[in-house]
Amino acid sequence: MFARALGPVLRGRVLFVVPTRAPRFALTIDDGPDPSTTPALLDVLARRGARATFFVLGERAERHPDLVARLVGEGHELGNHTWRDEPSWRLPEQAFRASLRRSQRTLEAHAPVRWFRPGSGWPTAEHLAITEEEGLHAVLGSAVAVAGAGAGTAGTARWLDAVVRRGAVVVLHEGPGREPVAGTVDALLARTGRRGLAAVTLSELAR
Repeated sequence: MFARALGPVLRGRVLFVVPTRAPRFALTIDDGPDPSTTPALLDVLARRGARATFFVLGERAERHPDLVARLVGEGHELGNHTWRDEPSWRLPEQAFRASLRRSQRTLEAHAPVRWFRPGSGWPTAEHLAITEEEGLHAVLGSAVAVAGAGAGTAGTARWLDAVVRRGAVVVLHEGPGREPVAGTVDALLARTGRRGLAAVTLSELAR
């Protein structure tokens, strides 16, 4: 079972890092948009001159189109995180494809979408095949905030800074109950900036 799940990852079909000599890393944020966290995140990113890829949930994007429009308008990127916040690996193939497509339609009303991140873990081999059929590239990450339900706590920025290198893909989470995420991002960008590392979108990093 483990080998079956890990095989597609080892064959390079899931992105963890981007080999690059450029002093850049990708900042990615899951589970938005939400009024409790997204505006503060966007304010921090604007102040720091950073860009991010937001892996948004389709149902939240439908509920808050103004926030989606704002993040796209400010130069950030959209990624498909399926329709709702649930472990996507549990979904039957037909339900997974429907969730992926519904979210994609909602997001592409705002901007093109090329990246997908599964909810709560690894993509199954079957889901990965569907993702590729739908023209999306699966992404996980190399530096993941786990404290504070993925939003981070007081020490998270220091821990992340110790592991973020060129080409890293950083993963944080926003949404209700995750209000500290803006502070985590602010502190992380201050630290990485002192090292000459710039936070960019996945597409910018992969270019």
